[in-house]
Amino acid sequence: MKKARLLQNDAVLKTTTLLAALGFAACLAAPASAKEWKTVRCERMKVTCTFQNQDWDGIIPALLAGKFDVIFSSMNITEERKKKVMFSDMYYATPIVFAGQASNKSDDVSPAALKGKTIGTQSSTIHANFLEAFYKDSNIKLYPTQDEPNLDLASGRIDYVVGDGLVEADFFEKKGNGCCRVISEIKRVPGIHGPGVGAAFRPDDTDLRDMFNKAIGELDADGTYKKIEAKYFKQDIRGKQLVN
Repeated sequence: MKKARLLQNDAVLKTTTLLAALGFAACLAAPASAKEWKTVRCERMKVTCTFQNQDWDGIIPALLAGKFDVIFSSMNITEERKKKVMFSDMYYATPIVFAGQASNKSDDVSPAALKGKTIGTQSSTIHANFLEAFYKDSNIKLYPTQDEPNLDLASGRIDYVVGDGLVEADFFEKKGNGCCRVISEIKRVPGIHGPGVGAAFRPDDTDLRDMFNKAIGELDADGTYKKIEAKYFKQDIRGKQLVN
């Protein structure tokens, strides 16, 4: 029996309930040849699962090497990633933001205004790609996780952070102690950010991808998604659905 093992990290803490409702989790087991996918189960997909963590830098190579079966870790759907992995339909799209210290009263985050400033974000992400494309005159500092630039921002070691809006808001609420604020939302650049987040699969696992898409569609159809969104989020995170 094939056990489907998903990868999840802490990228968006408040989406845990949404993921559970979708019925996606990770089952730790060695790869098998049969593709019954009977162990990727919770409410919707009816499979039994546990989560497996993986450093972000090696996340796609680890998926392709068979260390787990699905990346369910707030990975944005981009054309570059689609060259290597296959995505599910988009299941949410959250704001991307610039954050700075609370004492910083300027709302200007243009490349000219941030020339010479130090901006931190997680490496190997759409945020890093965005900064490297448009903020060449700033000092871009990359970190293994998003918590690290947030902590450096809070302590005054860097000037700005770029990250997911939910992640930044969660950090400011739980660890920031009034240190920082969201300064500006970043408009998505299609070639860099893509339309939103999807689950990533090995290119041959179309049957597993279809199971995920079916579960996503059922949550939309019966109103479960909207109920979870209204309970846990202060904004629309569903975004426009994407059919691959």
